[in-house]
Amino acid sequence: MSSVNSALFRRVLDDAERYKHRRKIVRAGIIERLLVRKISPDKLHVNPKDEFTHQDVGPSEHIVEDYCKDVRFYQRHGGDIFPEPIIVEKMESDGYLILNGHHRWAAAVKMMVPKVRVVIVNQ
Repeated sequence: MSSVNSALFRRVLDDAERYKHRRKIVRAGIIERLLVRKISPDKLHVNPKDEFTHQDVGPSEHIVEDYCKDVRFYQRHGGDIFPEPIIVEKMESDGYLILNGHHRWAAAVKMMVPKVRVVIVNQ
């Protein structure tokens, strides 16, 4: 595991541990679910149950780097960072739990993207 991936994985593990027992999900209203919104990656939290947070699987540095290339492209040529939004659930406090899009989130964090597109769902 490289040092870049190690730093990223440390953040993933810390976030997963922090929200393992404090991730009360609340139902989002119909308007919240209908809109694609832009939210700071700092408000998004990894899902402790996702394989992305498991030490033997973890985030793929190759996949994250591919998404970082996409970020650079969109920053140079305009357009939304990651046309496909990250899928999240609303948490009681502390933001949103990522259901799909962990690698895109990791690339956004790494590239210091101020806001990413998200869709809020109720499971």
